[in-house]
Amino acid sequence: MQGILYDATKVKVCQAFYDICDYAELSRDWADKLWLDILARREIYEELVYYIEHHTFLDKVKVQGYSLCDLYVWQMNRYNLIKDTGKNPKTCNKEKMAMQAFRSMMDLMAHPEEYKKRLEYGQGTDKL
Repeated sequence: MQGILYDATKVKVCQAFYDICDYAELSRDWADKLWLDILARREIYEELVYYIEHHTFLDKVKVQGYSLCDLYVWQMNRYNLIKDTGKNPKTCNKEKMAMQAFRSMMDLMAHPEEYKKRLEYGQGTDKL
């Protein structure tokens, strides 16, 4: 079997991704769907690799003016509103927020106008 090269990079990224999802207590079905979506978008895959290696966002991809960091902050604000804490406590699972930011980016890429409205509509706070 001379001349066959095997690059295990995607296998390692896949394992790291599922490790994060397990830690974040996200269902396997949810993680499977996100993984398939990420594999379909090279630029998002690169963002995921960067996140795994640096534990922060590369923020290279922007859709409708939103980056992964923006979507992470949006997820965090939603969490704070739902938990009625006003801040993100130690109990807030930031890995879950990060994975949900990736999911939000995939949704934003699939349905930009519809998802942008969700992002800009607000968090359900009282408005006059």
